[in-house]
Amino acid sequence: DINYFDTNPAGVLNRKLFDNINMINKGIGFELSALIGTIICSIISIIVCFFFSWKLTLIMISTIPFVFVGLQIFSKLTNKETKNELASYAKAGQIVQEVFSSIRTVLSLNGGKFELERYQKAVLDTTKSNIRKGSVLGLFIGWLIFISYLINSIGFIFSSILLHDDNQLNISDILVVINVFAQGVSVFGYIGPFIQSALEARIAATPIFQLIDQTEKRNKNNKENANINGHIQFKNVYFNYPCRKDITVLNNLNLTIQYGKTTALVGESGSGKSTCISLLLKYYDHSSGEILINDHSISEYDTEQLRLNIGVVSQDPVLFSTTIYENISYGKENATKDQIEEAAKQANAHDFIMKLPNKYSTLVGEGGIQLSVGEKQRIALARALVKQSQILLLDEATSALDCENEYIIQQALNNICKG
Repeated sequence: DINYFDTNPAGVLNRKLFDNINMINKGIGFELSALIGTIICSIISIIVCFFFSWKLTLIMISTIPFVFVGLQIFSKLTNKETKNELASYAKAGQIVQEVFSSIRTVLSLNGGKFELERYQKAVLDTTKSNIRKGSVLGLFIGWLIFISYLINSIGFIFSSILLHDDNQLNISDILVVINVFAQGVSVFGYIGPFIQSALEARIAATPIFQLIDQTEKRNKNNKENANINGHIQFKNVYFNYPCRKDITVLNNLNLTIQYGKTTALVGESGSGKSTCISLLLKYYDHSSGEILINDHSISEYDTEQLRLNIGVVSQDPVLFSTTIYENISYGKENATKDQIEEAAKQANAHDFIMKLPNKYSTLVGEGGIQLSVGEKQRIALARALVKQSQILLLDEATSALDCENEYIIQQALNNICKG
């Protein structure tokens, strides 16, 4: 769901996929087994106490609610601090990701000190959350120790009464019941960290399941996408971005794009040109009106299949940190070598690729950093062309190029249109 990425920084998603998963794994691993083992040990202790004196055991059981009251308070405080900790981790991770992805801009503006201070502040917030969480754990362990002493006191007080009234009860039975019961309850003090890990795992799992629930809904009653020919219509289309619902981007748009023809959308920045492309790719659902492809509503088409029939080249092409061959083949699964080379030739990219030492096996680096802007744009165009789609969308594909590269790209586009 593209809406999620519009409203959530990438660092938040990274935190959920890594930090939260690690926290869940910790909570359901050794800590969970230790917690279960301790609970079983406590239950067995109570059973043993019943065997020696059920009356005294019932009296001492009355102290158990105090344990659960402390556990409930501990749980709430831990949950709060765990949420703060995860939020601080996400903020720190977002800062690191922004700096590394924009390192040249940061260095050119001498922003290293500023970014370091931002990161230190985020880490300091995490440290404070950990300190508060550790303090809560210490208070909980202290509370359990207090309950242990309370159990001993109650046990000896009431055992003296029972010893006077019950001739069958002796000193050895009393000592066994009090000691075993106290030990059974006191072990909770040792599993405080395990309980904390289990509570943290529960908190960390909540956003993970929320993320799973946000998966894109698909309509399985689809029209046959193979018959798409590129006839597109916008009829009275209104649209507001989910993150900016108060701003109407498209206001009663009516547009017809004929099959086999080149149509240009001209307008000032922010007038909705890129928005039309986003709606055709089903990144968003339009607010009202109709968008038709082949006289069928776009909502009737399966999203993945529809995108297979649309090639896209944006103003800022994104290349992956792999080879040129794999970047082009990303446009079409199981594309053959001949198809990839033909797409590169159509995009006027084949000649410069063959001049590289490793040709199509050349690594482009992160974000295509090893290539020039014009070369990246031609690779992106080849990636769109290898799909052999009926619809080709260009989102200001040449606006960031110099005159020479713009001419090369324009020549490639002219040849494609003629073909």
